[in-house]
Amino acid sequence: MLQTIPELGFVLMLLFAMLWSVLWSAVLINASMIGVAIEVIIGRVSSLWLLLPVIFYGGYWIAATMDHLALREIASRYEVSNTRVVTGFDPVKQALVFESDGDGGWLVENFALPVAYDVNPSLPEGYRSNRMIESTVCAKLNGSSALRAASVYGSAILDGDTVGSRTLNKRFCGLTMPEKPKLPQVVVRRTETKGFEKSLPITRVLTTITMPDGRRFELFGGVAEPLFWIPRPIMGCALSSGAPSGNCAVGFMRKTYTPIVSGKTRYGRDSMVLANALGLRRIEVEDRVGGDSEFVLKRLAEIEEAAAKEAP
Repeated sequence: MLQTIPELGFVLMLLFAMLWSVLWSAVLINASMIGVAIEVIIGRVSSLWLLLPVIFYGGYWIAATMDHLALREIASRYEVSNTRVVTGFDPVKQALVFESDGDGGWLVENFALPVAYDVNPSLPEGYRSNRMIESTVCAKLNGSSALRAASVYGSAILDGDTVGSRTLNKRFCGLTMPEKPKLPQVVVRRTETKGFEKSLPITRVLTTITMPDGRRFELFGGVAEPLFWIPRPIMGCALSSGAPSGNCAVGFMRKTYTPIVSGKTRYGRDSMVLANALGLRRIEVEDRVGGDSEFVLKRLAEIEEAAAKEAP
């Protein structure tokens, strides 16, 4: 209620007041419902009071069950469809190209894929490559303003599914640089649409793979937002990412970013589906082999030489 006061609303919004109700609900609301049931059992109040927790939890669990059944149903459909996709991709004879920033770097780091490309219209070449290379090569990028100006970047490789458990790989680094693929292109396009599967809010992800001969394959994935099994009421206003204003809501918190397709990891399951469809072989961290350092060093020297010639 305090958020309805103009003078306090924005300040409370910055203090995440919308989440306060969630923090207190497990103690106050759920405890009060259990307390009512106990009062009825010991005979301190009328048995009619039992309707309150029955309606509250019964209605909520019906809604939560419907969400999880819908999630299971759509996951089953997606997985049946995805397992049928066999592209015949050959990383030796074909180039894997993402229409926008995609999973190229991650696939190169974790599978037997020497290089992947992203379409990048801002570069003269129109593309940039993603490679995993020995860390000593990335070290050569430090201090080179010419390479930075030419959009050549090195990045750390962090292994692990969650932020707290990720570890730095010291042997290799990721390297992106302007480079146009020379082999026939296998193009990957990713589109998102928001909607519902019955009452379940979902973000559908459609991955389309187009082969050099024009054949097209579709993979399905995305994330869902099922209700938690324990009610988490939420009420208040939160900051809008698109404008300096608030979005107000009353309802129950949902488990956001729940992967639709099955898997052992919290994130990256759609990327695994893509890797399987492409027939890529998984490489364990200890078995990694870096890319062609000789080619990369030669390419970097060419970029620096071109930059020196253009310099006034």
